Amino acid sequence: MSRGLSSSLQTQIAKDANKIAFLFEVKLSTILRFTDYYADVTYDSNTYESGENFVEVEVANETGEAKVEEIVLTLTNITDTVRNLVDNGNYTDDEVNIFIAFFDENEVLVDAIPYFSGFITNVSATDSYTNSTVAIAVANQFSNWNLKKGQHFSDESQQTFFSGDKGMEYADQTKGDIRWGM
Repeated sequence: MSRGLSSSLQTQIAKDANKIAFLFEVKLSTILRFTDYYADVTYDSNTYESGENFVEVEVANETGEAKVEEIVLTLTNITDTVRNLVDNGNYTDDEVNIFIAFFDENEVLVDAIPYFSGFITNVSATDSYTNSTVAIAVANQFSNWNLKKGQHFSDESQQTFFSGDKGMEYADQTKGDIRWGM
């Protein structure tokens, strides 16, 4: 099944040998685009930089089931830019897209296809004298089915938006299940 692959990519895949690379797009407060290819790659008008971060990605298993799948991107030899973006802690639920890029025998990009898309669930960083490593856990779109969107009715939430307002001071002491229109 071609899944809508371009004709040029179908032709390339049918060949005996293929050169491939992963393209990573991590949408933090600053979008990071990098690749495990030996040279920079331009795909969809975006440049994926090579060489700054050494990347390892887990294999994503396709099951056809609607369940949470998670992979971990491990970046070693990270730059100060990556370290600072992770240190600020504002990364939960940021989007990550991973593509597989296919190159022809002349090392020209033929096309790329999505490999995994999801949202950051956790980030851990370790530093040593010789190396810095960041592990980014990414879960697919099924990871937040039980997430309740919007503002919670609590005093803490109210204070975030309206400091000093006492309107939600006792909100946690009300009846838990309020039925409307009965």
